[in-house]
Amino acid sequence: MIHSYTRTHTRTYTHSLKHSKMMIRSALQSVSPSSFASSSSSSSSATSTNHRIVRAAAHPNPSLYDVVDEEKMLSESTFPIKPNELIELTKENLRKGFASIDLSEDFEFIGPVVGPLSKDTFVNAVAGFELAEGFPDMKSQFHHFRVDPFETNRVWFQNRTVGTHTGVLAGNIQPTGKKVECPPQALSLTFNEKGEVTKITVGVVMDRTLGNTGGLGGVFGLFYAVGAGLPFPEAQPWKKSKRYRFFTLLGNLASKMKK
Repeated sequence: MIHSYTRTHTRTYTHSLKHSKMMIRSALQSVSPSSFASSSSSSSSATSTNHRIVRAAAHPNPSLYDVVDEEKMLSESTFPIKPNELIELTKENLRKGFASIDLSEDFEFIGPVVGPLSKDTFVNAVAGFELAEGFPDMKSQFHHFRVDPFETNRVWFQNRTVGTHTGVLAGNIQPTGKKVECPPQALSLTFNEKGEVTKITVGVVMDRTLGNTGGLGGVFGLFYAVGAGLPFPEAQPWKKSKRYRFFTLLGNLASKMKK
């Protein structure tokens, strides 16, 4: 069974490597010496034209920069719960705590790398982390509530969670006294016509350079910040793969050779 697994993954890796080589050859052809000669022979005025900033109004495709009329879109919504009421309903649910939110039977929880989780799985998972015990002074600092003009039964909001690890986390992670500052994250609650939550999305980091969670959101960030990062890549700070580093190097080389 182990040999079969090895052969299968060896074939997959070999196929992936061949595909990468083909892409590399294609990229190198696009930056061949002849293309450099052609590029260098162009006039400086042509170069400045290529890099000219074009105002949105004069752009050949002005809709590329269009801004929707949110107020108009929301006023035309046929969802029975009005935007202001939906925002208040969202806040009421958040005050109850995630484990006590009014969830529909077809509820789904979705994070950047977690889920979809069903209603029962989600409730059990939230209870198991014991965040309130691990961070007695934790504040989610929810803010910027707004109804999505494209999905008028959905409320988006943000948080900037802070807390001090002075209690036992997840049943066995002893207090470290570390103060955790999470980066700003985007969350959402989606409702049905009964006012039940059908979907929760969390943990979408908006600026990974902020805070001390290694750029991670959700519980992954909390665990990492107190020195108990979970043992898989998705729960560790992001870093470039070898292949991505190589293609970045190739792109930088091509850019320098075209100058």
